[in-house]
Formats: sequence, structure tokens, C-alpha cells
Amino acid sequence: ESQLIKEYRPRYNIQLRDDKFFPYLKVTLAESFPRVLVVRRLADDGARYFGPYTNVRQMRETSRFACGLFQVRTCHLDLPAQALARPCLDYQIGRCSAPCVGFEGKAAYRRRAKQLINFLAGSDRRVLKSLQDEMTRLARDYRFEEAARVRDRLQQLDRTIARSRPLPGLTSDLDVCGLARDRGDGCGVILRVRRGRIRTTHHFLFRDRLQSDGGGFQAHLLREYYPRAGDIPREILLCHEVADLASWRTWLAELRGGKVDLRLPRRGPKRVAVQMARANAAFKLRERKLRAEAGPEADKRITPEDVLLQEELGLHTVPRTIECFDISSFQGHEAVGSLVFFRDGKPVKSRYRRFRVATVEGVDDYAMLAEILNRYYEKLAGQEKRPADLVVVDGGRGQLGVARRVLTQLGFHEVELIGLAKREERIHREGRPEPLTLPRTSPALRLLQRVRDEAHRFAITYHRLLRDQRTTASLLDRIPGIGRVKKLSLLHHFGSLAEIRRADAAALASVRGLNRRDVASILTFFAGEGREQ
Repeated sequence: ESQLIKEYRPRYNIQLRDDKFFPYLKVTLAESFPRVLVVRRLADDGARYFGPYTNVRQMRETSRFACGLFQVRTCHLDLPAQALARPCLDYQIGRCSAPCVGFEGKAAYRRRAKQLINFLAGSDRRVLKSLQDEMTRLARDYRFEEAARVRDRLQQLDRTIARSRPLPGLTSDLDVCGLARDRGDGCGVILRVRRGRIRTTHHFLFRDRLQSDGGGFQAHLLREYYPRAGDIPREILLCHEVADLASWRTWLAELRGGKVDLRLPRRGPKRVAVQMARANAAFKLRERKLRAEAGPEADKRITPEDVLLQEELGLHTVPRTIECFDISSFQGHEAVGSLVFFRDGKPVKSRYRRFRVATVEGVDDYAMLAEILNRYYEKLAGQEKRPADLVVVDGGRGQLGVARRVLTQLGFHEVELIGLAKREERIHREGRPEPLTLPRTSPALRLLQRVRDEAHRFAITYHRLLRDQRTTASLLDRIPGIGRVKKLSLLHHFGSLAEIRRADAAALASVRGLNRRDVASILTFFAGEGREQ
């Protein structure tokens, strides 16, 4: 039944269909300089996969820590073909060893990638020994600064390993299954135990209208998780008996490529581990019910629109944050730019920015866009901050090329970038000769339209403000030192601009709020260019 459902994908079956929302960490071992990517599909491409991660935040924290610790790159450069002239921001903040500019050779870099894989696989002792040997070798060669950096990484890793929870009495690699049920609702938890310590926890929520027994839910959990598991241990602990145990062992052995033992422990440390998994499952199930009672506005971190947008555009990560730029001008006058910022599908107005184009004359949208992008991302680089997960520019392939050139010059070459053209709603992507057109009913397109329309509204509002200020400005605004309060005081005292022109020094000095310097400025102004106009 599971195989048929996954092959034909019936519309109204939601339990056994492959769920593409769970991410994996992929280490591209087939490349000369491996990198770490977040993907949502397994492929037989020679890479090493870890996951699936049901907790996206946990996965990103693990990736951020591991890549920073071992200085393995996360960019999308095809090395060594796409080498750069200077390193990016990751190197400057100590998160990458910069093989893109030749700062580290292939052999040394692949040693880092191997240490990263051992860490993600749970081989802590092997990683610690490798770092210890490297530190000793560097110290023996009198390379004390490099040895000190390895020592710091060793201490940081040791502290992290010490925080992972050990299970007393367990020293091997195994998975522990736990289940909790409430009528037709169920939650399954997988504790991934490596070297006797809990490395990660995955949970899956089920709904069964037939209200199967515990064995049925246990079989459901096995079917859901292990076809997608990045690595399967030799031993799996169950909390309920399943029918036809020999068939399950054969099926899992085919997935793993080696023997798999399924056990239902009755006593001892393994029984304690199963009880812990069941307690975790009960907590997750209770948390789900509390969120359901809180309504649809409960805590949401990644929206369905974000996930659909990633799949439609083929992005490397889920675009939780989006930045969109727009230009507005009237025949080159009052040219302005706007930036709007969205997180989880909602605007974050504290991150909005507006720009007045200062260096471009005439009608040149490309130059205007380049100016505001340079100003914004140069400041961002100076503050050692990162752009959003997805950057959108209002326009077509020309605007896309300008944006990519600016981002690459500032070291943000890894940023995902698209252009969204008005009217036809065509999406221009890098490396794709033809634009993408999504259905008008697509939630992903609606999210992009909402972001783009907000950027356009923000730019138009600022442009109109500047235009209104120019058309309604008084001649008094051009006098140095005369602001809004003094201008109103002059008009109230004399009644019109013509009377102010005819006033002498004594009459001007009698106006409330004006000093001798202001009187001199007014007389000088009207005696010169003011009278000429």
C-alpha cells in the first residue's frame, strides 16, 4: 500500500505520501572542495546526507555550528572553476577557510570536510583525536598560532559534546522509537543515539481515523521515517510489537545495506531509553493540541508559502526572509529607491529603508538600482550582517544582472536573487534563459506580488512626498537659516511674500523669532538671486 501511494500519489491520501518539507544536510563529497547544503530530496550522487530534520531551527543551528567550527564552505561556487579574487565575509568572520581564493589546498580542506562528517555522524572520539593529532603536529613544527586555533576548536567541540545528553548503560549506535496516542491522533519520536549520547530527536505527527492499535502506529512510524533516513543504525528499539517482524528486518536491511536488528526491550537501560522516547512523544502530542486550541495565529516559523516558493524557484534554502528593491522617478526627477523586508510572509517595517538617488542624472534605472544596492549592502557588509534569504528586484534580466554584480563585488555572491517583472509577472532567475511564469492562483506568486507591491507602494509614497515638497515649496525655504517656524512667523507678520520683499531691516527685526543674522540673510537673498526671480 505504501509503495502504491507513493507511486500514484492519490489526491486525498495525506498520511503515506512523501513529505518534502523535511530538510537534510548534504555534504557534497563528489566535489573537489566539498560544501554543506540544505536539501529536501535524497539523490544517489555520491554525497553524504544527514537527516531528515523535523526541527528546522535545530538543523540550522547544527549546520551553523558545525560549518563554523570546521570552516567548511556553504556557498554555491563550483570550485575550482569559479575561483574568486578575494574572500567573502565568511572568511573574514572565521567561518570558512577560503579555498575559493587558494588560501587552503585540496588535501587540507578535505580533511576538514571529513572531520565535519564524523561530527555529524556522531563519531565524537574520532573527531577529537584527529584535532588533537593536528594540534600536536603543528606545535611540533613550531606553528604555534595555527596550533592555538586548533586548540580553540578542540575546546569548543569538547564543550558541545559535553552538553549532549548521555544515556546511562548505552555505548553503541541505535535509534529509539517512542509513540503516544490520543484516540485517532498520534505522535512518533525517533531518538538518534550515537556512542551512547542523544544526537538529534525527530518527531512525526499522525492521524488515523480507524484508530489502529499500538503496533499499527509503530509500523506507520517505521514506514514514514526510514525510507528517508540519511543513516540507519544496526539496532532499532521499538515500543510496540509489529506484525511479521522478519519482513521488517529484511526491508530495513535492504535500505541500510546491512543487517538491522529490531528489538522490544523489556528491562534495563534500553527499556529506560524507550520510556524516555515515549515521554517525548507525549509532550509533542500535548504541544500540538495546545497549539490547535490557540488557533491559526499560533507560533509559525516557516509558512507553507515560503516552502512552495523554494520549490517553485528551485532555491537552496527556504526563504524565511525576503528583501525587495524598487525604483520610482518621473522623467529622472525626484528619483528614489525603496527596500522592504518580510519575515515569514509578514512585513517587518523597522527594516524598511528609503533612498534618495544622489549620483545619477537623467533616466537610468540600472544606475539608480546599482547606487541604492551599493549604499545598502556596503553598510551591511561593514556591520558584518547578512542579506535576507532571498533578494528580489523589481524588473527583468537587466536589473537582475546589475544586482548580481553589486552583490558579488561586496562579497555576497551566495545570496539567492530573482527579478520580478510587472504586468506579465515573469520571474527571472540566474542561469535560466527563459523566465518562469507561475499560475495566478499560486501561493508562491501571491507572496512575491505582496512583497513587490509593498516595495512599489513605499517607493511611490516617498517620491510623491518629494514631488509635493518641490511644487509647494516657498521661496523663503531657499533662504539660509530660515526654517519652518521662522517662515510661518514672517508670513504671519507681513501677510505675503511681496510685503516681505519690500521690508527693510528695521521691519524685519521686529518679527518675532528673527535675529540679526536672519535679517541679513533675508536682505542678501532678495537683493541677489531672489530679486532676479
